[in-house]
Amino acid sequence: MDREEIRTRLRDHVSHLSQTIGDRSVYRPAALKAAEDYVFRCFEEMGYQPRRQTFICMRQEVANVLAGEPDPKGYYLLGAHFDTVAGSPGADDNASGVAVLLEAARLARQAAPPRPWVFAGFTTEEPPVFHTPYMGSRIYARRAKKEGHRILGMLCLESVGYYTQAPHSQSIPLSLKFMGYSTTGNFIGLISDRRSKPLMQVLERALREGCRLPVATLAVPLGGFLLPEVRLSDHANFWDRGYPAVMLTDTAFMRNPNYHTPGDRLETLDFEAMMELTLGLVNFIRQAR
Repeated sequence: MDREEIRTRLRDHVSHLSQTIGDRSVYRPAALKAAEDYVFRCFEEMGYQPRRQTFICMRQEVANVLAGEPDPKGYYLLGAHFDTVAGSPGADDNASGVAVLLEAARLARQAAPPRPWVFAGFTTEEPPVFHTPYMGSRIYARRAKKEGHRILGMLCLESVGYYTQAPHSQSIPLSLKFMGYSTTGNFIGLISDRRSKPLMQVLERALREGCRLPVATLAVPLGGFLLPEVRLSDHANFWDRGYPAVMLTDTAFMRNPNYHTPGDRLETLDFEAMMELTLGLVNFIRQAR
């Protein structure tokens, strides 16, 4: 794989979402629709036959964008939300996740994975929709459960672009202070609930084999309700439906001072690290059974 091409494509995706479109909140329907259309068009150009999973949120039609077909025998799901909080260009949160999603989807077509994959751009993850029935990922998880989908593992890309070598740049929740986690914000975090721990362990091995990015892991009991910070993205909707799911994250506000602000811009991101994460994910896609 051409590492320079991957870096360039990642940067182009983040540039389009965070600079060309910008604020993609539900309060800006045309911009949210532009982001949805961009993800759809990218999947189409890769040779997929993407589809929209539409629903009504705040009196407007919105849609998840899906590529790849669910298999009754079981499939994996890789997802990232393409909307932003109001007032932010959302380069890290979450153009970075969408960029890695799109690159992993493109490279998966060359990887001949042993299991089917569905790639999902989720809409309406951010406030004021967060924690409501109208989150795009909650719509997907609820319909999947109703239709009897066998999801072997859901991977959620949530803010995966901000890394720093500065000492003490990484905040650690008080309950985890003495568990040996690094206070340097240079790693990708993997978060699972107890049911999803085997999936997280296989993913961790694949990332360590396939890329140079440091990896830290955490498996939480009781669906993460004792540590609310670990439930702040799309994966929690799959935990709640009994599906194994792992969040991949740079830990967002625990590291990135630009979180949910106008300063969450492309120039603050580390595209070398994002490229490494993409390579690690593709290694997992090749192996996952």
